[in-house]
Amino acid sequence: MGQVIDRSPELVARIQEHYRMLDEHRPLRPTLGNDMQIFYMRDRQTFTFLMFPELLDMAYQTARIIGEKFIAPYLTGKTLPEIMLSNQPIAAQHGYAIQEIVECREDFAIYRNYECADCYGMPNIGMKICAYEAGTAAGCFETPLGRPVEVRETKCCANGDDYCEFEVRVLDK
Repeated sequence: MGQVIDRSPELVARIQEHYRMLDEHRPLRPTLGNDMQIFYMRDRQTFTFLMFPELLDMAYQTARIIGEKFIAPYLTGKTLPEIMLSNQPIAAQHGYAIQEIVECREDFAIYRNYECADCYGMPNIGMKICAYEAGTAAGCFETPLGRPVEVRETKCCANGDDYCEFEVRVLDK
């Protein structure tokens, strides 16, 4: 799947520039800036997953590439605990969630997102819908580790939980 993004170097360069602009507090849009109400994007995503739950895996794989290409370059460390610590503040800095590392070893971790932009405040719809978060985490962790990583959402506000929780597993090559 990474070949698709490799065929779009202009797009990759532009998105990387957008992240630089975000870091430098420069607006992408001259009048409206970088902020927008989360409901618009969140509601589109939620109804799409309700209508087509088979797209959750596609969202995970898409986000995995985003994590690899656009988040991993910001991370430091060589071990899962070091990498997760460097990643922890990014979610809050980007206004996505407040992240807590619950447990972290070399090959396994659990982390939670509080006030998740994807699902906080939703009623129990009987689904875990934070596939983009899980995929982004998998991509950004496996890149510096040089090993495949699987991230699975085990709790979700849209599934009746008070927070989102994710299990991270570092796999053998």
